[in-house]
Amino acid sequence: MKRLRFKVLKENIKGQETVVEDQDEIRHIRKVLRLRTGDAVVLFNGEGKEYAAAISDISPGKISFKLLSESPTNTTEPPLQIILGMGLLKSAKFDWLVQKTTELGVSEIVPFFSEHAVPQWEGEKASSRKSRWEKIVAEAAKQCGRLRVPRIHSPCSFAEALHKKFEGAVRIFLWEKEKNGTLRDALRDPSSSIYALVGPEGGFAEREALKAQQAGFRPIRLGPRVLRAETAGVAIVSLLQFIWGDLN
Repeated sequence: MKRLRFKVLKENIKGQETVVEDQDEIRHIRKVLRLRTGDAVVLFNGEGKEYAAAISDISPGKISFKLLSESPTNTTEPPLQIILGMGLLKSAKFDWLVQKTTELGVSEIVPFFSEHAVPQWEGEKASSRKSRWEKIVAEAAKQCGRLRVPRIHSPCSFAEALHKKFEGAVRIFLWEKEKNGTLRDALRDPSSSIYALVGPEGGFAEREALKAQQAGFRPIRLGPRVLRAETAGVAIVSLLQFIWGDLN
């Protein structure tokens, strides 16, 4: 029987009790799954903890749970930390990307604007997009059994993405114009953390590629074919997980 998993906020866990107050989740539990008081579920806090629990109370505004036990250490989190810097795409494509890379085990996603990126929004619209992506990755983590929900950074400029600090991370970027650099060459020495940049639908501009190299990123190519941006994002996470992560 499929395990029924739900995400709870860490701050809502009080002793052996917790609540879910997200209206979409409440609607799903009450109206779609039709769960009742006493039904067994699994809860996770998105930061590495998972619990066996039972529903203790159901109301329109919240659902209460009793925590029965903390589950043993789950092995669904990969040993490799992958930070994916991704040029912004049209909404549906970026939604799909964050969902699939979450399933593949990405740790963090850094959305950035660049010369060839189609979306150029900011302010309130940028904030609303980030909230949407956070819901998507939480749902994807719930579905695939992860204990940690990937961090979604606020959309930033390409320059800001280049200078984000991820201690000890190998820094690479995918560039279709690169002739010689391969992933095999870039990953000769094992690492526990990789920061990979993927351009938007129009790819990186020449001067962006130069700036990336000046910032310590190594250019690599993924074979002779030009991939769509969202395909490249999924491909690089998959390959990194195969080489140094847990897909091998």
